[in-house]
Amino acid sequence: MTLIDLGDAGTAAEPSAAPVDLPRLRRLVLAVLTAVGLAAMTASAPPVPSLVRPLWTTAFQPSDTVAMDGGAVYLNRSSASGPAEVVAYDLHTGRLRWSTSTGDAYGIRSAGGVVLVTAGPLPIDAPASSPGPRTIALDAATGARLWQATGASSPSSVGGEVLLAETGRSGATTGLRLLGLRDGRQVWRRSIVPAEEWTVLTEGGRPASVVSVTATGDATVYDYDDGAVRHRGRIPWNGVYSATVFPAGAQLVVVRTASAQTAATIYRAADLRPLWHSDELIGYVTGCGPLICTAGVRGVAGRDPVTGRETWRRDDMRFVWDLGADRLLLSAAANLASATTVLVDATTGRTIGRPLGGQEAFVVDPAGSLMLLRATRTPYDRTAVNRLDLADGRQTTLGTVDRLAEQTCQGVSGYLLCPRGNTLTVTAVG
Repeated sequence: MTLIDLGDAGTAAEPSAAPVDLPRLRRLVLAVLTAVGLAAMTASAPPVPSLVRPLWTTAFQPSDTVAMDGGAVYLNRSSASGPAEVVAYDLHTGRLRWSTSTGDAYGIRSAGGVVLVTAGPLPIDAPASSPGPRTIALDAATGARLWQATGASSPSSVGGEVLLAETGRSGATTGLRLLGLRDGRQVWRRSIVPAEEWTVLTEGGRPASVVSVTATGDATVYDYDDGAVRHRGRIPWNGVYSATVFPAGAQLVVVRTASAQTAATIYRAADLRPLWHSDELIGYVTGCGPLICTAGVRGVAGRDPVTGRETWRRDDMRFVWDLGADRLLLSAAANLASATTVLVDATTGRTIGRPLGGQEAFVVDPAGSLMLLRATRTPYDRTAVNRLDLADGRQTTLGTVDRLAEQTCQGVSGYLLCPRGNTLTVTAVG
């Protein structure tokens, strides 16, 4: 209780009468009532709904594989006591749509309304007499089996066709075949000299050629549409610790590692003519939108894919991730949680927006944004989800959910799919 001093009531003089200002009194009363009303409205207003909402969960084992599209989640469930099966759930509700037995399947992906399942013994466990992997195509809407063929499907499949690679007993690729994605109709098939590596190159945004390389460096370029041989040649390959190839538009990038040095040679795919070579001390080489990036202790550099000319360089960065849509993430360390990370324009290397900090992982949203995931400090058992607009770098806080296994999350527009322990959690975002 607060004591208020009122003075001596016995000796206080009686105040003289004063005229009352009625208009002023009315204004004062109205102001007080308005303030009280606003306070009441604020107190009773519901909290702003979270933009991150866990929707449903299902059982998940480390040996399971998962894929998703804009309407469904496809889970390849392995089983020690029986055959594997593919189960389809509605993306928003978790309602079971269908399930189909797939035997010894171990890989799954969705493409153009078809679920492509890779089956057969795992390559590391396959016996010498194994016929190699095979692909089972399921209708994404019903789970009905559409076709089955020898060979593992290529992630480069676009449009209405899928490229399969057949594997021999040694594990090398011995054949290529192009099939209709939905009807399984064979467009062409070609037996090839056993290849250690192969890749698909594009022109104008669609597959144009396939390049295979043997263990001794014999390279062959095949036309993607009909399988015809375009060119044969030989590239330096053997005598190194490791070698690999990957496409950069219409160019073929060959990366060779010997001792502590990594070198890259870029070839024109049409005739395997060397375009340029980089033998500086680099950590790795990767595609960067329209350019090719080299990254390592000297920084990240964006190079013209035809001439190798350095277009831009960031000496303050060491690692790069291509996000698509001519956007890159650059970081000073591989561990995003402990390093400064920036969004940059792939063509110029220019930073877009403000730097990011403390991110543990990111998930590319096909709708032109990036979902950034990071562990919260208070409370410690939550994951914060932010959206990064790839156009202007604007960051928006969406909310938090129970701690997620950020490193293995997948995403489609408006949803996150993350394993956590023995469960798979689907979360609505935004």
